[in-house]
Amino acid sequence: MVHANHSPIVGAELRARLVELWERTGAPEIGRLAEHRAPYDGAPPTDEAGFLDWVSTALMDVFKRTADSAVFALLFELNREAFLHAIQSSLRRVWHRVDAQDVVQEVFLNIYRYPHRFHADKADAFRGWGHRIARNTLLKFLKGDSRSAHFLELEDESLQPEDVRARRPERAAIEAESAGVVDRAYLLYLQLYLLHFGRLSGREQEALAMVEVRGASYRDAAAALGVRLENVKMVIFRGRRKIFRGMAASLADLGAAHSTPAKASPPTRRGSDSGTAAQTSQF
Repeated sequence: MVHANHSPIVGAELRARLVELWERTGAPEIGRLAEHRAPYDGAPPTDEAGFLDWVSTALMDVFKRTADSAVFALLFELNREAFLHAIQSSLRRVWHRVDAQDVVQEVFLNIYRYPHRFHADKADAFRGWGHRIARNTLLKFLKGDSRSAHFLELEDESLQPEDVRARRPERAAIEAESAGVVDRAYLLYLQLYLLHFGRLSGREQEALAMVEVRGASYRDAAAALGVRLENVKMVIFRGRRKIFRGMAASLADLGAAHSTPAKASPPTRRGSDSGTAAQTSQF
């Protein structure tokens, strides 16, 4: 399942990282790899793909001895994409609700937990070991999701799994309703911002417009307004604070008005004292 490593770190960058780890750990196999040589005595020369296999295998072997976090970090960076690609390829064969990213994280967590089970006996030792860990980890995830995971035979093209990426109608309706709520809330915020922006002084409005709308730097705004850089920063800071405090107060007032029930009009007395104010009934 885990294919040959197509490393995102190659060439001079990889050599620099290996040299750094060699100096950090003193591991001779990492030093040899930094010189683009086989890490162990008797190891046969290989092509570039084989060399990258040796890098991962040697890093895992050094991590097994030292538990050095920097060694594990490079091992993770070199192999994460290959593991992810392999897991995603396997997941395409099943109905599932499994996140491939979660599986990858669990795979490397297991590698971190059980380094003593690793044996660096050949160039692709880490790749083979990782294959077994990734397969077992994915099976564990799928068993946990067994109510929705149904394995498909690749040869049986009559079975078409549901596209789990497609939105169901009820989900689309919920998202449409949520989008409407967000649009109305955004419009309200814009109206409140404009209201309180209009209450700023002319200089505060101009400074904010230059910096936040026209994208001018503080230094350019200060030159245009004829004030010191420190002054224009303070003007913008105070303008923003006035707007945000005003918006917060307006929203609080709107919330209070929305939550307070309307009171009934007080009844008036009939009879000899009908001209006097009636007492408000209490609820």
